[in-house]
Amino acid sequence: MKTMTCRQMGGMCDHSMTANTPEEMIKLGMAHLEDAHLDMANTIKSLGEDSPELISWNKKFMTDWSELPNNE
Repeated sequence: MKTMTCRQMGGMCDHSMTANTPEEMIKLGMAHLEDAHLDMANTIKSLGEDSPELISWNKKFMTDWSELPNNE
């Protein structure tokens, strides 16, 4: 399991989330955005899967995820 904050994922607060996989973390992060930062969630949803912004975010997220320590 790994823990990230909204801010670490590119968001604007220090809400923390814990997940087993990067895919699970992305789902938790999006659910948090929909609850706490709806404008940002809507902006992300409006991007196409092949948008440069989303591709860049995903690349950074996967690098950040791989560098996180596992929670004990």
